[in-house]
Amino acid sequence: MSYGNKEKLQLENSYYFKHHVGDYTLEGRILYNSGHQKPWVLSIHGARSDYSKSDTVTIGLRERGYSILGFNMSGHDPASNIPGEQTTLGDNVKESKAFYSYLDPQRKKKIIAYSLGATPALKILGMHLDEVDRIVLFGPAIYSAQAYDKPFGEEFRRTISKPFSYRENDVIVNLEAFQGKLLLIKGEYDGLDPVVYGKPQGTSAGKVEIDNKGYYSPIPKEVMEMIYYAVPPERREMVVVPGSDHGIVPWIVNHPAEGVLIVDKIAAFLKS
Repeated sequence: MSYGNKEKLQLENSYYFKHHVGDYTLEGRILYNSGHQKPWVLSIHGARSDYSKSDTVTIGLRERGYSILGFNMSGHDPASNIPGEQTTLGDNVKESKAFYSYLDPQRKKKIIAYSLGATPALKILGMHLDEVDRIVLFGPAIYSAQAYDKPFGEEFRRTISKPFSYRENDVIVNLEAFQGKLLLIKGEYDGLDPVVYGKPQGTSAGKVEIDNKGYYSPIPKEVMEMIYYAVPPERREMVVVPGSDHGIVPWIVNHPAEGVLIVDKIAAFLKS
């Protein structure tokens, strides 16, 4: 496998390298399956995160036969070395597109994305509709296209916080054109009806208390519905994780027996 002038470090079944994006670099990591096959699965992390935060899922899928490429997007974690106020969601889309190019061109691609990572994932999907046949979205977030060029921070938050702003997205159309299969994974206490919890329509429920326990529901109910119903019934599935809010991966870590079943489900879905 050749990566041109990109810096490389080979470590057992993991392969770490740096991709140059303009005047900065981002780290990528390939987890190879036992056959050391070129990756055909792309994993895109969410906000305030990095590629390692989903390791319980990623490593689980590697153990089930998949070679997976993950990478750090700018602005979300010290690992990227790019502060949020110096980058945008639009930059994250470009970065995701660049790392997608490392996947095996001879195979159908699979994309797994978490929260904010759903927007880059769906943008990539629109660019490669004939190449991608499976997409897995954990608590997916989509935004007004007007937010793409806003630096992360107050300006970005102000743009996405406007009621119903997510209806001005440019990615649902890509799911509607998609001919593959969608697996939507949501926490029981995410995508809650905001009105029930005293929040305006067209927003998220945010932090809520249910039965004296706190939960975080940052994804608007309508966003979950828009994504799920963009794909015909015969090509979509949903897994609702009981007792979880938006933090599905931590829930999986804390509930290993149930978590294994979720990873099994994802592995079977990718193969279906």
